[in-house]
Formats: sequence, structure tokens, C-alpha cells
Amino acid sequence: MSYICTSCGKETPTSTFHNACECGGLFSLPQDHLPLWQESLIDKSVWSQFRYHAFMNLDGDVWRRVSMGEGMTPIVSYNGNVFLKMDFMMPTLSFKDRGAATLVSHMKAIGVKKCVQDSSGNAGVAVAAYCARSGIACEIYVPEGTSPNKIAMIEGFGAKAVVVPGTRDHCAEVCRSKVKEEGAYYANHVYNPYFYEGTKAYIYET
Repeated sequence: MSYICTSCGKETPTSTFHNACECGGLFSLPQDHLPLWQESLIDKSVWSQFRYHAFMNLDGDVWRRVSMGEGMTPIVSYNGNVFLKMDFMMPTLSFKDRGAATLVSHMKAIGVKKCVQDSSGNAGVAVAAYCARSGIACEIYVPEGTSPNKIAMIEGFGAKAVVVPGTRDHCAEVCRSKVKEEGAYYANHVYNPYFYEGTKAYIYET
């Protein structure tokens, strides 16, 4: 499978450790080869977001060894017109688990040994947790002012939390500099389209 650059259209194998196209454009994943929604394609033997694997870009069945039962959260009625999806019932208490599970599954499939990520909290916790599950070293850059509890959770999963003075944007810049210097895999929840492959599962669940 190949990424498609959203700027120039160039294809790049998804096995790359680069986080963007040579032209600087963001990667996307093709969707037109995936089947249209059919209930018969739901894998009802799986109790997680990956029961919808037929509709997702995935690397084989690596997700089976990475998944911690994310997704499948209840939907409850708030009033006659509003319903709430209880995503705090995810493994790390956040909807970011869907994307993290899918992204880390991809990382495991292509042989990533270490990743770095910048986050204001939830995504960092989720990636740290799934990296711990998968045996991938993880370094999370967070801006100053990040909740101490979030930092404690990141470190509790064995990842290194690096607190960066200044704004959230500056934190991201420092992290991307680290990626360039060390060649570490950038497990970013904005840049990497595999994260969105997991996030979209909430639509299928709903």
C-alpha cells in the first residue's frame, strides 16, 4: 500500500519512516479500494473497533496483538434529541485510543523501534499505552502547563515525558526537530493518516 501526497499526488510506500512527502505535503491513505458499508462484513467475533477491519486500512492482523478492547463504547440518551457516546470508558479514558491503537499497529507492522510525539495530554497518554503494549520505546513532548496527571500517566506506561516551555506550537516544533535529528518515527495524531483510520471507527460504532 502507498500513501498519497495531498499536495503533489506522489505515492510513497506506507513502510516509510518519513512523516510527510518529499514536497512537504501531508500523506493520506486511499479509501476507494475499501468496501462500502455492509453489515455482513462486520467481524462480530471481535469486541473492539477492529470488528470493522474490513473498512479500514490495516497491515494484516497485527492489530490483534495491539488492541486492548478500544471502541464499542455505549451511547446513552441525554434527552430526546441528544445522545452521548461514553468514550471515557476506553482503556486510557480517551477517544484518542481508537487512533492510537491503529497507528501503533501500523508502527509495529513496519518495524518501528522508537517513536516520538507531541501532545497536550490525551493523545500522548494513548500512544504511550499502546507503545507499552507493543514493546516500542516512546518519547512524548508536552507543553508546560500540561496536567500533571496526564504526565504521570504517560510516565506510568514507561514512556519518557519531556516538558517543553512555551506554547503548544513551540512544543510541536521542538518535537519535529527531534524527529529530524534522530530519525525517530513521528507518531503524530495530526500528521499520520493511520490515526484517522482508527478515529473513523466511532462512526461505524454509532
